[in-house]
Amino acid sequence: MTTLRRALAWGAVAGQILVTGAWVVGGLVQTGGYSVTRHDISDLGALTADQPWLTLVGQGVSGLLTMTFAIVALGPALARPGRRSNVGAWLVALSAAGLDDLSDAFFRLDCRAADPGCTEAAAMASWHGTVHNDVGTFTFVVLVIAPFVLARQMRRVSGWHSLARPTLAYGVVLLVAVTAYVLLSISTGGGLAQRAVALLGSAGVVVLALRVVALSRPAAVVRPNAVAGESMSSR
Repeated sequence: MTTLRRALAWGAVAGQILVTGAWVVGGLVQTGGYSVTRHDISDLGALTADQPWLTLVGQGVSGLLTMTFAIVALGPALARPGRRSNVGAWLVALSAAGLDDLSDAFFRLDCRAADPGCTEAAAMASWHGTVHNDVGTFTFVVLVIAPFVLARQMRRVSGWHSLARPTLAYGVVLLVAVTAYVLLSISTGGGLAQRAVALLGSAGVVVLALRVVALSRPAAVVRPNAVAGESMSSR
């Protein structure tokens, strides 16, 4: 089981690298007035996007890896004695770094904000555009809540205590970043702010995964002959 947890943790780390690279490259290949400073990452996978598969594949794979890690590896690693799972792990799975990435790979917007005549309503005119928006809103709220729940749980579980306060501080920074993104989206567009939130979300998953890796390492095995040698030297 420890081997599986380590494998899933490293998979989650790889997923964050993959999805970040996907939206960076996806933004570079866009034409038609797309701007990374003003337009959302979601536009990179829209029906009218240039090379949408770059972003869609990255999001889908990363979302699946993150959700599997959170449920199968993080849950048991953060669980209190006598419990198999916990709320914090499920919040990670259902956050923007997990469920939203996986969902975006299948439920695409109808157009990009940079496209002529593409309003917010037009982008969500189809059923899949509506699902995309609703899941995005839900998972961003979960993303903000998750650090505060995790910080509380970390105080109660051995091996996680040292991450409790940093996770709480991280939650505050994440809340500020999400608030900035929402406010900027209303006025001039929050492309950069959303990318900051995405990076923070990925960084949080990486930190959790690395702690699971550290806790899953087998304890050092003392060789019998070494023990015998110590016993002889103590006589």
